Amino acid sequence: MPEAGPSSAPVPEPLTGTSPLVVVIGSVNIDHVVVADAFPSPGETLLGRTAYVTLGGKGANQAAAAASGGVRTAMIARVGEDAEADRARARLVAGGVDVEAVTTVPGAETGSAWITTAAGDNTIVVVAGANHQWPSEGDPTEGLGTQAAVVLAQLEIPLDIVRRAADACRGRFLLNAAPAAELPDDLIARCDVLIVNEHEQAVVSGQLETEGTPEAAAARKAHDALRARGAKAVVTTLGEAGALVTDADGLSTVLPAVPATVVDTTGAGDAFAGVLAARLAAGDSLLDAARLGIAAGSLAVQVSGAPQQHADLATLRALTPTTPPTEED
Repeated sequence: MPEAGPSSAPVPEPLTGTSPLVVVIGSVNIDHVVVADAFPSPGETLLGRTAYVTLGGKGANQAAAAASGGVRTAMIARVGEDAEADRARARLVAGGVDVEAVTTVPGAETGSAWITTAAGDNTIVVVAGANHQWPSEGDPTEGLGTQAAVVLAQLEIPLDIVRRAADACRGRFLLNAAPAAELPDDLIARCDVLIVNEHEQAVVSGQLETEGTPEAAAARKAHDALRARGAKAVVTTLGEAGALVTDADGLSTVLPAVPATVVDTTGAGDAFAGVLAARLAAGDSLLDAARLGIAAGSLAVQVSGAPQQHADLATLRALTPTTPPTEED
């Protein structure tokens, strides 16, 4: 796919306000969701229960979650020259996200995702569209990286854009390594916090042989490998087992999950990452930020599709487990 030329959008003015700024650079999709009782086999036709269209993309999902975390949030993204772009911007604005750096790519289509949810799980096919059309050089944060307390990125945009965004960041750089991909050492070393789930941690760390190993033990081994390659802190989300957090001093802590009835896992990891980024920007410790991220993820799995409205801080704090965490050397 040809790369987009230099952006015609003006460089954003400094964002006003006194709260810390989170900049999310990543994907914007329009999600087309089908809810069914089971997944069809190849060649099979099933009747679905319902269908709907909503805002998606890991970047947009995480920006919406970050905005709910009590800090200013700006989104940097590429969208198409179509009605879907207008819909995406409107949904982001409604969620409290600044969209001045959400840029239209002439002639492109806005990214889309085609999601089937059934039996508490999902399958997703993504069409990248404008998400993969960025200028081939320059600062992709358009100057916002120098203003941000936290820059949060994912891997639904080209890896080179993520690397350049990390270079432009003057605060903390957080990377949610999703979808899973092998990463160069220089990018891992730039991560103040690297966020993964169990599958992603195996791919990114290269620790693939974990069958029969307890979840937390496998995550601890992967964290050691990633920190040896330069990551300052690593967080692995473990679903109903909670999360393992290894801080910059190498101390690992198992945080418990918030019990939830799972309807759909779509967007749960994004809710976690967005709230984590927001609370780190606000000055919370990594453990406290992760606790609130776990609460956000627990709420996300209780609705179908990625949540469009996120709970406020008071609600998240009320859900935060009081069970003491388990610490390891």
